[in-house]
Order: sequence, then C-alpha cells, then structure tokens
Amino acid sequence: MLNKKDIFINTVSQVVVRFTTLVFTLISIKLLTNYLGTTGVGEYNTITTYVNFFLVIADLGLFSVTVREISKRPQDEKKILSNVFVVRLISALIVSAIAIAIVFLTHYDNRIKIGVTIATGFLFFNLLGSIYDIVLQYRLKMQYSALAEFLSKLLSILALYLIIRHQGDFLLVIATIALSGFLIFAFKWLFGSHFVSFGPKYNRDISRWIFNLAWPMGIVFIVSNLFFKLDTLMLFVLKGASETGIYTVAYKVLEVTVFVGAYFASALKPTISQNIENNKPYIEKLIKKSISIMLFVSAPIAIVSIVFSKEIIVFLSNEDFVGGGRALTLLAFTLPLIYLDALLVEILIANDERKLLVRIATFILTFNFLLNLVLIPRYSFMGAAFVTLLSEIVLFGINLRYTRRIIPYSIDLPSIAKIAAVAILTLVAGFALKSFGTYFLILIALTFLTYALFSYLFGVVGFRSLREAIGD
Repeated sequence: MLNKKDIFINTVSQVVVRFTTLVFTLISIKLLTNYLGTTGVGEYNTITTYVNFFLVIADLGLFSVTVREISKRPQDEKKILSNVFVVRLISALIVSAIAIAIVFLTHYDNRIKIGVTIATGFLFFNLLGSIYDIVLQYRLKMQYSALAEFLSKLLSILALYLIIRHQGDFLLVIATIALSGFLIFAFKWLFGSHFVSFGPKYNRDISRWIFNLAWPMGIVFIVSNLFFKLDTLMLFVLKGASETGIYTVAYKVLEVTVFVGAYFASALKPTISQNIENNKPYIEKLIKKSISIMLFVSAPIAIVSIVFSKEIIVFLSNEDFVGGGRALTLLAFTLPLIYLDALLVEILIANDERKLLVRIATFILTFNFLLNLVLIPRYSFMGAAFVTLLSEIVLFGINLRYTRRIIPYSIDLPSIAKIAAVAILTLVAGFALKSFGTYFLILIALTFLTYALFSYLFGVVGFRSLREAIGD
C-alpha cells in the first residue's frame, strides 16, 4: 500500500530541489550566451540535442518497466537490478560508439564532431547513473536523484565559470557536459547504494525477459524525444547555427518550466495504475481534479512568459538573442497543453496501451517533421515555434480522445472557467504593470501575486487540492 505522506514528500521535495537546480540552469544559459554568442550557442545546443537523442535510444524504456517489476517482486530486486546494470552498460557502450560514428559521417563542422565525441561522456555516465534512479523511485526517494543532479549542476557550472574566466576553448566548454554526467553518476551511486548494494551480473533468461518487456516503451520514448528535438535539429540544418542559437534560449525557457507538471503526473502514476481496472469511478474523479490543477499551475508561468518574453530572453542572454522573445510568446501557449499531455499519457501507460502510444508518437512526429519542413525555410525559428504549438494542440486532442475511451472522465467546466477568468485578468494586469517600467523581475513577482490574489477571490483550485490529488 502506498504511503500518501511519502508520495507527497517525494513530489514536493523534488519540485523544491529541481526549482533550485532551475536557477543554476538559467545561470548557465546566461554564461553560455554571453560567452559563445548566437552561433556558438547554436553549435552547443546542436551537440547537446544530438547526444540527448541517443541517450533516449540507449534507455530502452528500462526505467518504467524495471520499477514496475521490482514493485511486483521485491524479493528479486538485487537479481533484477544486477541484470539491468549489464543491459544498461552494454547499451551505453554500443549507443555511444554509434553516436560518434554517425556524427563523423555527417556534414557537420569538425568542431561539432569533436564536441559530440566529448559530450558522449555525459551519455555514458548518465545512463549508468539512471540505474540508481530505479532504486530511488521504487522507494519513493527521488529527492536524492534530484539532489544528485543539483550538485552536479552546481559543480559543472563552477567549472564552466572558470573556463570562461580564463578564456577557455569551445571544446573545454563542451567538456563540462561530460563532467556533469560523471558527477550525476557519482552522486546517484553514493545515494542509491545506501539503500541497496549490487553490481553487474548477467543471467541470460532474466536479461532477455527484461529487454522484451522494455523495448516497446523504448520505441515510444525514442519517437517522443525526437519530436521534442526535431525542430532544433532541422533549424540548424535549414537556417544555420545563429538562428538555432536564438531559438534555443526561448525553447530552454519552455523546457525548464515543464518539470512541475511532469512530477505531478509521475506522482499520480502508482495511484492510476493500481485503480484503473477495478476502480474507474475513482480515477474519473482524480483525472477531473488533476486537469484543473495542471491548468492552474501552468497558467501563471505561461502568462509571465507572454508578458515579459523579451525581458526574459535578454536577461538570460543578451540583446543579440532578443528576437527569441517572439518565439517564447508562441511557445508559452504550449505550456498548459504539455502539462495536460503529461497527465493523459499516464492513463495510456497505466492501461498498457503500448501499441497505441507508438502509433500516436509516430503520427505526431511525422506531422511535426512535415510542417517544419514547410515553415522553417520560410519563417525560421518562428515557424518552428508555431509548429510546436500546433503539434501540441493536435497531440492533446488525440490523447483526450483515446483516454476518454478508457476512463470516461468529465471536464470540470466551472473550475476551468474560473481559471480562464483569473488568467485573463492576470494577463491584463501583467501588461498594465509592465507599463510602469519597474525592473521586470519585480513585475514578474507582482504578476504571480496578482494571479494568487485573483485565484483566492474566485475560489480557484489551490495547494490543498494538489495535496489531496497526490495523496488520494
């Protein structure tokens, strides 16, 4: 039986630590943009995007499947983990080699090819570290994983600062990526081994069993990850490093603000999985409440990103990147949709809709690719931002359709109407505050406070509902 207190602490502590990590991520963006410029940032992001794609390939969907199987048979935890370690080690070595080999067959500049070779260190060590995420997730102790990433981010930013201060080479900057991966592995091993100690041990039957369970979800993760990275890769090929660099800063803001929704959806995973077959009325109520919570949490972030888009971009970079403000305005509208999709996908996973997930992911990837192919050559990064928004709208519609076939949940229209009213009033208030010309960080804080005040006056869903949903 899941402990409600542990679930809540696991989620909230992750959010707190990740928020602190977010601050350091924003600092690193500022350092990189000012040191590398638009072209350098474009090259840097192309390297990280390329490596992260192969990271997902090597994952093979092992995380979700292994957590599920250990939950079913805790007495076999060490045996399962030891074999997962072997599978993960082999996949990490093979995929790292493939990533390096492929990049040297492309027409990328030599600096990018060497950069990818260095950055695969992050791929290798991060994959090994993720084994200990399984240990921590099973025990609802993922705050230690978040802490490991925070510490690695802190130390790698310190290294980045020293490199910049001494006018280090671009490839030394890339080396901080590999350093971050090694530190993530070291800290996760330190925290994870406190709960259970294990090493690589191969059993043919167990390893094959784990792999056969995992690979369908691995395909879903690969296609989904490519969907999120495709616009950046296509933008680099079709428009060059400078345009990619401008778009990167705007997209980075979107990436670092989706974690709250992802953690909330992940926290609901055990509850949805345990009740989806035998207690559908309960899941209907849970999803109905959770949809309102997702919109409530994402709305103020989207509003701030719309009102202060240019200010945020310049704050995180410099005037050379100011064009990304328009892209951020468009991307901000995708945020509520991303939050909702994170929730709805958990229903499909809990109902073991692996084939459906593969079909959805393949369709949306194709849709995204074809639109980017048409719009990026003409509209550059604004075309990429528009395609991202349109793709999220289509994806949400598809997920809504199929999840309601599984769980016939209803939408809490009165609650959503209140959130919409509060969002519109806050948006107007945000633009009004902006006209005063005060330092924009103060204005952002005032905008959040305005949203909280209107939410209170309208009786909108709040923190208590969040805790009830997680702990239900």
